Amino acid sequence: MKDDCKQKFDIITLFQTNSTQTYIIEADKKNPLSEYSVVYTDNQVAGRGQGTHSWESEKGKNICFSLVLTPQTISVSEQFFITQIISLAVVDTLVEYGLKDVKIKWPNDIYVKEKKICGMLVQNNIIGNQIAKTFIGIGINVNQSIFHFAPNPTSIFLERGKQNDLRKVLNDTLQHIFIRYQQLNDNQTKTIQDEYLSLLLFKNSWRNYIYNDKSIYAQILTTNPYGHLILQTNDNEIITAELRELRFVF
Repeated sequence: MKDDCKQKFDIITLFQTNSTQTYIIEADKKNPLSEYSVVYTDNQVAGRGQGTHSWESEKGKNICFSLVLTPQTISVSEQFFITQIISLAVVDTLVEYGLKDVKIKWPNDIYVKEKKICGMLVQNNIIGNQIAKTFIGIGINVNQSIFHFAPNPTSIFLERGKQNDLRKVLNDTLQHIFIRYQQLNDNQTKTIQDEYLSLLLFKNSWRNYIYNDKSIYAQILTTNPYGHLILQTNDNEIITAELRELRFVF
């Protein structure tokens, strides 16, 4: 990892925790954390996903961490850029490790060959029209080879065929987050948006989806500034889908 990134991130390592995301938010309430604070464990027993979803992670096999950012250059209406840069940073890491066909499943799951390798949760603390703090929870499947309830999972080990140093994967991911965050601070929003869309799973492909509990056949066109997914159905209807309205069919 580059020296500037080592200096930037203050890593708290936990032997075990229910959820790094819950831990870091509660810790911040008691004693406000500075930007680039990180809570890390390789033994998360009750990981959180979007909504009521959980995250399966075998002890000592994967990395689970949460970090604090305090973005100053974007407004509340632009907060989806945070999701985009974190997604891109994880893709950057996995590509560096030699993984192929790495895509972003809207809005922020990372897939390899249509199998899930990373999930994340972005929670913004908003004051007025500004984002005071962002808490980002990330789980990356690194060395796990057997999964019990996770749907269509994969890991770096399953893709590469070799074990990986967990701490190195963490440090490499933080390095890429730092680089992508600098893009955002430098207002390179068009570059971020273009790269995100270029990596969007199933973009411009006709697929089956469940939209508001109904089956549709549609293609993904783009996302709007609020992070909603824009699709076109086979009867030329344009749909603007929020997170809980659309389900991918694999």
